[in-house]
Amino acid sequence: MTLRILAAPVLLGLALVACSERTSEPDSSFESNAIATGSAALPGTATPTPGRTSDATPPSGAIGPATHEGDRAYAHIQKLATEIGPRVAGSEGERRAADYIASQFASSGYSVEKQPFSYTGDRFRAATLKVAGKPFEAITMDGSAGGSVSGTAVFIGLGDSAGLAGKNVSGKIAVADRGTLTFAEKYEAARLAGAIGLVIINTSGGQLNGRTQQGATFPVLGAAGEDGAAIRAAALNGESFELVSSGNQSSSAVNVLARPAPGAACDVLVGGHYDTVPDAPGANDNASGTANVIELARAMAADGLDVGVCFAAFSAEESGLFGSDAMLKRLSAEGHSPKAMMNLDVTGIGSGVDLVGDRNTVTAALETAARLKISARRSELPANSGSDHITFQQAGIPSIWFFSGEFNSIHSPLDISTDIDVQELDRVGDLAYAVLTSLLRQVARG
Repeated sequence: MTLRILAAPVLLGLALVACSERTSEPDSSFESNAIATGSAALPGTATPTPGRTSDATPPSGAIGPATHEGDRAYAHIQKLATEIGPRVAGSEGERRAADYIASQFASSGYSVEKQPFSYTGDRFRAATLKVAGKPFEAITMDGSAGGSVSGTAVFIGLGDSAGLAGKNVSGKIAVADRGTLTFAEKYEAARLAGAIGLVIINTSGGQLNGRTQQGATFPVLGAAGEDGAAIRAAALNGESFELVSSGNQSSSAVNVLARPAPGAACDVLVGGHYDTVPDAPGANDNASGTANVIELARAMAADGLDVGVCFAAFSAEESGLFGSDAMLKRLSAEGHSPKAMMNLDVTGIGSGVDLVGDRNTVTAALETAARLKISARRSELPANSGSDHITFQQAGIPSIWFFSGEFNSIHSPLDISTDIDVQELDRVGDLAYAVLTSLLRQVARG
């Protein structure tokens, strides 16, 4: 789940921006890497048609009943959030997670593609920060200039007039605390004072990322709150700092797409993002939704693959919905955009199912929930937030987002698998399964 810049909550140590503020579009010139091929119709079975195909023979990898099972989904969460851990777009964790997700789709008989894509405007680009020769983890802020600078540091408080009063900043690297002023305002104050670089320290736990002024003329880095005392003390003592920023260079990530056959159209696309913010295991956000997608793919394939339904795991959602945007562009370039999209994001903690999307799709889902006696409600997009359904919704594609309503621990080290409620995970999955089968019947009717 993507959030806009937040007002320094206790649990969220990251200042994030929403997808609507992304600075550029993903590069659509990426290549597809097909890693496994299932079959839309196994030998000796009828060709599947849209909707459920209960008379078809299950693919060998699709073990279990044709229903969503919470325990199976929870096992995927443990793998993604506990064993693999943080899955920042472009990282080794992302690569391992993509391999795992692809293998799970393939085991259910799908034709699976890992689809690399590139984009600019990533809020999680690693940077180099050395303080008196000692390295600290840091993140390049969106809008930062690239390159390397070094020099004496000076602490400027919050970067306001009080923090700058009496300070000689010219030709030095300014160090400021997060708070009061926006990152862009801190940058501008440091620039006007003659600084050649800026480090902003998080005032709560975790790494700090965000957006500074676009076209900044020197590197601007965010530093973790845990390192704040050491960095602040060094700046107060006038120690030597070195900053190396990657600037707004292109970043890379990987989507995973499962189709019933190679090149098959995706009339209904079921997806969720699998990437995380730095330092977060991402159990609820969003190993939970990813696990639901994997389990829904298995359940749908258990009695035969369905024509027209595809399953996707998006990356770079936390960076600004870049993965879903790349996926939609790719499917559109193939000449067949989805007719409907289902998004699962933050589905593991709660007591009911929240639904956001276009009115008709949500109304139909609520009727299905009432029939199944699953507690569900029409909801609004949480404040300062977004998720991958927005990409498709803005393209005029009927879309619906399933979530469980609990966001207290997301984007933090506290987002762990032991907090996941398997019953809630299953409630969301059961409703999504029923809605999906209904959508496929609608597609079959045209």
